[in-house]
Amino acid sequence: MKRTILIISSILLTTAILAQNRYDALKYSQQFYEGSARSIAMGNAFTSIGGDLGVLSINPASSAVYKYSEFQFTPSIAVSDNESHYIGNSSSDAMTKFGISSLGYVSSFNTSKRSNKLLNLNLSFAINKLNNFNSRSSANGRTSESSWLSDVAASVSGIKSSELDIQHEGDTYPYFSSGAPWRGVLAWNSNLLDLLPDSDKDYIAATENIIGNSIVIGGELEQEFSRETTGGLSEFILNVSGNISNKFYFGASLGIQTLQYEDFQRYSETAMNPAMFDSGFQNFSHVYKQETSGAGVNAKFGVIYTPVKGLRFGASIATPTYMSLTDEWYERIYSKFSDGYNQSIFSPDGEYDYTVTSPMRFNLGVSYVFGNLGTISADYEGVDYSSIEMDEDESNGADFDEENRKISNEFDYVNNFRLGAEVRPVGNIALRAGYSFYQNPEKNYGYDSEFFSFGAGIRTKRGIFADLGIQRRISKSENFSLYNDIKDPDTNITVMEAPIGKFDYSGWKFLLTIGFRF
Repeated sequence: MKRTILIISSILLTTAILAQNRYDALKYSQQFYEGSARSIAMGNAFTSIGGDLGVLSINPASSAVYKYSEFQFTPSIAVSDNESHYIGNSSSDAMTKFGISSLGYVSSFNTSKRSNKLLNLNLSFAINKLNNFNSRSSANGRTSESSWLSDVAASVSGIKSSELDIQHEGDTYPYFSSGAPWRGVLAWNSNLLDLLPDSDKDYIAATENIIGNSIVIGGELEQEFSRETTGGLSEFILNVSGNISNKFYFGASLGIQTLQYEDFQRYSETAMNPAMFDSGFQNFSHVYKQETSGAGVNAKFGVIYTPVKGLRFGASIATPTYMSLTDEWYERIYSKFSDGYNQSIFSPDGEYDYTVTSPMRFNLGVSYVFGNLGTISADYEGVDYSSIEMDEDESNGADFDEENRKISNEFDYVNNFRLGAEVRPVGNIALRAGYSFYQNPEKNYGYDSEFFSFGAGIRTKRGIFADLGIQRRISKSENFSLYNDIKDPDTNITVMEAPIGKFDYSGWKFLLTIGFRF
């Protein structure tokens, strides 16, 4: 059975250093190529076709096919559509972002006068987007059966209250000394937690009442959650390639990847009737924000071979990408009670430097060009995500051995497939369609990602061309929980179940490529 993913990031922050975790490392390692409008319309099945700067991130031999110089530019619009179902309520969220999917230039040098076999040598550069993190989602519902604060109370159980006290602004002692998550420290210092009678290390949440020997939720709570992620992974490519006898094309690239990621989450609970809560609880909100930035480097090598007219084979390999990353984050809790008391407390800003080595990947492709009538193509990509490695920066004393062990056990080798087709009903107009499948790299939960695409292009005799590509992400569903179940510490029996919701993910991308040849 696939388990439910926990959404709130701070739930994962159970140790003093690991704001960085294997799920982030996986996210930064995945690549859902965008490229040019032509390439995305054909599912990016271009390993053996070449002739497009938008796919230099897939096969560096792509530029070797050019016998002329070319510049192309691809602006894009990405639309994410998310729908949630939580405690009987449904809500929809969308985010629209403008960006640049590809920008590139190739300069071709005719070398046939100096060599009978090496017909041309090409130099090129490109910037291609590899992943898009833009998304917005939310969920809300009412329940009197459980509370996020109950999970917070359980997370600090066994820690003396004196170790949770914040003595002054910017005080980090409670976090690093006790090992409690910041949400627990902030909840204690904003009066959202209290000690159980006759205990200095067991807690009750402000949303809970004591009835006899039982702890229960005091009344109905309105729960609201929202999340917005932005940013992306892009690659700047320096490439050299060559054409031998119009049969064998080769290329090599140096890739410099840049990553920018921001995650903003807000969760709140509001008492429908504060009088039902012994603490006088009225409402609280918790905010978590994380920003990650960094850069990495890799190398790629590729070939395209045409044994007979029309038939093409392609292959490429990319070394692991070594990325140096910096995380910055903070948390905030705001509390309000019916007697007028309210409090807003921030954690100190956290910052951490670390490295992620993303896996090696290889691509194989085959295609057939039917003269001027059209092209069909198919690609296979293999990536072993269990080989991802996290490591500490030299200035830190962190140990990622446990995270790397979990990466090896929980992530898997994936088989990705891309298919594409192009037809030319008239000489200067092309119609295209494609499909791409990216296998789920997680063994325990998650989903495969599938995309359908289509588009069209026009070319003029003066070398100017324009292409339109549209991609649709097929809707996928994933269960989620905003906090953990509460278990009896003596029997390990669940005494309070967290609600389970469902997110449906889908989206669109619209790419327009403008270019000219000379």
